[in-house]
Amino acid sequence: MNKPADDNLPATTRTQLPDAEGRVADLLGALVNIQNSIAETGGIASGLPFLSINSNGVWYHGQDRTEVEDGSLWAIDIRTWKHGYIAWPGQHAKERKPLGERMVPASSPLPVLSSLPDVGEPYQLQFAFELLCMSGADTGVVALYKNGSYGAKVIVQDLVEKVRAQAKVDPSRLCPIVVLDIRSYYHQEWKKTIYNPVLQIQRWISFEEFDGFDQVAPAQTEELSAPAPKAPEPEVAARGNGRRTAAPQPAPAPAAEANRPIPMPTGRRPGRRTQPAA
Repeated sequence: MNKPADDNLPATTRTQLPDAEGRVADLLGALVNIQNSIAETGGIASGLPFLSINSNGVWYHGQDRTEVEDGSLWAIDIRTWKHGYIAWPGQHAKERKPLGERMVPASSPLPVLSSLPDVGEPYQLQFAFELLCMSGADTGVVALYKNGSYGAKVIVQDLVEKVRAQAKVDPSRLCPIVVLDIRSYYHQEWKKTIYNPVLQIQRWISFEEFDGFDQVAPAQTEELSAPAPKAPEPEVAARGNGRRTAAPQPAPAPAAEANRPIPMPTGRRPGRRTQPAA
């Protein structure tokens, strides 16, 4: 009897394997199990840059803490709203990393607190949603706002009420375009200024407009920009901390050219949506 050329041939023949549809169904079922397992343990961090407020009361995004341009417009994708719980270490901890977190879509009930793992610190309510910058230097940036502070609860409650009101007027346009603003007050007990987020709604767009923004022509994008009271100074990104600083001013023009208009910079060219590293 002739010996097979390859001693490592599989013992199971192709005809004994499950059909292709069955293998695909098994694979998809396995993926669902993995997804559920990750969700049960609190999920993983988003790949989007975080949008937050620094200690000086300035909006910023990303690990390089790039400051948000004043007056820029950001569209909130209400389809991404989530709620859940997060537990932080005590005030004297060396690292300020979450000890535990569980977030679920807003369409699902809040997780049961008793089902969360005991991490030694209490859990607090938290909300999250994604925003897309639609004008200015950050055009196309998609960022994640996730917070459980008092100020975050106030803006979420305000958004819920305004989206409900908008749904009665025009249910086809439920994505608010906002300007990121700040309100502040001095906390007498803590002896410091507290900065809270404010979202100034400018207009509403549809989900189709939101999803198709990366195909909007630059001329159409410029129409979304809020009118500025005066021309902004040229800006360049400072190395190291990612903050924008005023560019050096040119030398005074000769008398003969004093009245010649100086062209303003155009900033970053609007393009397809990008997702910088968190």
